[in-house]
Amino acid sequence: MIPDDYIVQKFYEYNGGVKYCKLQRNYQGSCYICKEGKSWLKKKRCYYLVEKKVVCCHNCGWYSGVVDWLKEVSGMSFNQLVEDSKGFDITPGNLVDVSDKKEIILPDLPQDSINLLDESQTSFYGNNEILKQALQIIYSRRLINAVNRPKTFWLSLVDLFHKNRLIIPFYGSDNKICYYQTRSILPDDKRPKYLCKVNAQKSLYGINSIDPYTDYIFIFEGPINACFMKNGVAVCGIQEESKINFTQLQKKQLQAFPLHTKVWVLDSQWMDDTSLSKSSILLDQGERIFIWPRNVGEAFKDFNDIAIGKEKNEIDKDFVLSNTYEGLRGKLMLAEIKRSRK
Repeated sequence: MIPDDYIVQKFYEYNGGVKYCKLQRNYQGSCYICKEGKSWLKKKRCYYLVEKKVVCCHNCGWYSGVVDWLKEVSGMSFNQLVEDSKGFDITPGNLVDVSDKKEIILPDLPQDSINLLDESQTSFYGNNEILKQALQIIYSRRLINAVNRPKTFWLSLVDLFHKNRLIIPFYGSDNKICYYQTRSILPDDKRPKYLCKVNAQKSLYGINSIDPYTDYIFIFEGPINACFMKNGVAVCGIQEESKINFTQLQKKQLQAFPLHTKVWVLDSQWMDDTSLSKSSILLDQGERIFIWPRNVGEAFKDFNDIAIGKEKNEIDKDFVLSNTYEGLRGKLMLAEIKRSRK
């Protein structure tokens, strides 16, 4: 009921620097919702996939049908959008083809992935140095014995996007791999430290291992830290200035546990500026957050650091809950951290 030309026009209107890819029949631009972090017009990671009628952002993780996207950015209801779009028949000109590459459809895991916990597979590659370094990360960072680690870790030596990186699989509620994140292994890897599955909506790490009889779900930024908490999940990245915390899929996954109290556990606010800023936004949204006590927060950056430094495979939930705050009290705690850091 909403004309295609109207959708395209609104994509141009709200997003920045939009261009058209004729071969793939999609539009790309800087995301109106997350403003690409601080990379507005420098990055173009928001896509309108015409054939699927989907808008997705590879920066903030937004993924929805085009109508939900229009409602979000315009503030209008569906009926208002229909009324606003009546008689609309103008298509923007000056469309620029930005890519000649064919669309790549990725499988559940990167190409020719090796299960690093399967000795029959790892032995086949003998003394491969990259494989050795991947295993070194798993053991040195204590992931192998972490209480909430995934069932497997993987490595691809050939994949176009994720070659020579540690692959951390995300299992869905059906205990099948539904998503993954990769971490750099080699010191000269010029790619970002963490990369996500391309053209896929972000899932929650750890959603498959939630205990329905435990009262809390602990929400981390990344899966490695979530490995050290029972009922720990990870959103796979936060945006410092965005008020959007979850993808549509992640919201649906959490809705399956309506009686669980959700607690955010970010990196140390004593060390990390993004964590400090995001903690303030979360408090404004009425969320509960873990605020690092000074003696721990100045010594360790995240939960993986604590696990390594204190030789732990699990962080006690009582440590988190005794330092969890919300509302005004949480704001006062963050204000004290800001004053102390100056």
